[in-house]
Amino acid sequence: MQRNLASFDVGMTASRLASAAILAFALASAAAAEGFKVYPGAKKYTPPDTEQTRAFMSALRPGTTITAYLTNDSFEQVVFFYKTFAKEFTSPGMHPAGKLPSGEQIRKTFLIFDGAPDLLKSKSWASVQHPFIGSVSVKAGAPQYRDVRDVTEIVLTEKKEVPKAKD
Repeated sequence: MQRNLASFDVGMTASRLASAAILAFALASAAAAEGFKVYPGAKKYTPPDTEQTRAFMSALRPGTTITAYLTNDSFEQVVFFYKTFAKEFTSPGMHPAGKLPSGEQIRKTFLIFDGAPDLLKSKSWASVQHPFIGSVSVKAGAPQYRDVRDVTEIVLTEKKEVPKAKD
């Protein structure tokens, strides 16, 4: 009788582990399918209509849209929110975002919403950065930061397939 109970316990443990694995997979799949959500309280940001902004927007691949949002909440709060349903992406070749001339660290991370393995394959991803930097130019080899604000920026990038033109 003791032997039957032991095999029953092993069978139940294996069954529970299998159930837990299926549940974890289902939750991860549901999270990946959930897609982007605007961070609570974030406001849509429309960049100024400048030559630099127009050049940036026209350089985007066809079918790519970018939407920016700003929030007063901390970088950590925003990243925590998105990590509940998105996958944080880090690449071994990525460099730190750098520092402002004041010495303040620029914090930046990327989050993938569609379950893709990386940003190139993703059709829905965002960058989260603090502080917000309105524009950057380079003068004498050094970056010049303008419109720096103590807010967290969320930039959603979405890519849609564009039918190829027939000749």
